[in-house]
Amino acid sequence: MDVEIGLLPKSYISEIPESRGFFPFAIDGETPYIVEYESQETGFEHFLCNWMKNLNKFPIYSVFTYLKTQEEQIDNVFLSSNIEYVKFQLKNECFIKAKVTNVKQFKIVLSLIHSQGNTKDFAGWSLSEDLFSFEKRDMKTLLGIREVSMPVIKLQQNCTMFWVCYDGSFVTSISTDNLFSTSHSIINSFPSSIRATEFKYQ
Repeated sequence: MDVEIGLLPKSYISEIPESRGFFPFAIDGETPYIVEYESQETGFEHFLCNWMKNLNKFPIYSVFTYLKTQEEQIDNVFLSSNIEYVKFQLKNECFIKAKVTNVKQFKIVLSLIHSQGNTKDFAGWSLSEDLFSFEKRDMKTLLGIREVSMPVIKLQQNCTMFWVCYDGSFVTSISTDNLFSTSHSIINSFPSSIRATEFKYQ
């Protein structure tokens, strides 16, 4: 399988996030390593699962929005798979935060994360630590800057989170872990079957 990775400049992250823009959530802390991963082939989810297995940084914490019509199905799947989770609501948006302890559980959660990212809703996960909270922060909207409740990512030392970008066509990691500092070290952590290439951002 072919996977492309690109190291993004820090300028991609704005102090005030933009609704429906790149990184539409708040980030507290330094963001030294921002990396994008993309593949035009089927099996991208399978690659991500195998990569997370290689990294072995469980537990993994995920947060994603969901629709009320999905609630019963998600409850049944998570309960039958012994996945710990909590549900909460912010205004008109429903969120789930789940804790997964192995790759089998991650595969189940990733299918939901990826589908929610496809619908332009928030979906992401973090390695080893729960980096997610929700707070009122300024956001750029069509009506100007407004204070809204949004996901907040709190990065500390050796922390990594992944965000499913709009349409689910690619995933971006934001990290303070040196593993993500170079394309070489990232590619070395991939499953051996992956053919990885780097693309450059201006």
